[in-house]
This record gives sequence, C-alpha cells and structure tokens, in this order.
Amino acid sequence: MNSDLGSCLRLARGLLRLYSLAVASEQRSVADHLLRALERLAKSEPACEPLLDEAYLRGIRHHGSADPRTPRAEPQ
Repeated sequence: MNSDLGSCLRLARGLLRLYSLAVASEQRSVADHLLRALERLAKSEPACEPLLDEAYLRGIRHHGSADPRTPRAEPQ
C-alpha cells in the first residue's frame, strides 16, 4: 500500500469515527459536514468507498431514515 492510499484510508477512518460520534450526539449539522467530507474523499480515492458505505449504514441505523442525507424536520 502506498503512503498516499494509506493516508487517505487513515483520514477516512478518522472521519467515520467522528461522524459516528456526531450522529450519536445528535449533532446533525456536524455529522452532515463530516459525511460530505467522507463523500469527497471517497470520490477522489475509491478505496475509501467502503468506509463511506459504512457511514451511510450507521446514519440509517441511528436515524431510521431511508437516506441519511435527507434533512429531518427540526424541532421547534
């Protein structure tokens, strides 16, 4: 594994970890930013796509939404 790929994978794992924490803490806007960063990383480095898939699954499990990127109604 070259160092660029290794760096991308480490970054993707870190983003996934932070995304999971943000979701669990119900910090929706932070989670959305982290998910977008992970999406961009996976777009530039396809080896990171499985970590993006895992983020989608974690979002679905926590939010019960068919699409974790779908905005939820904010409490008033």
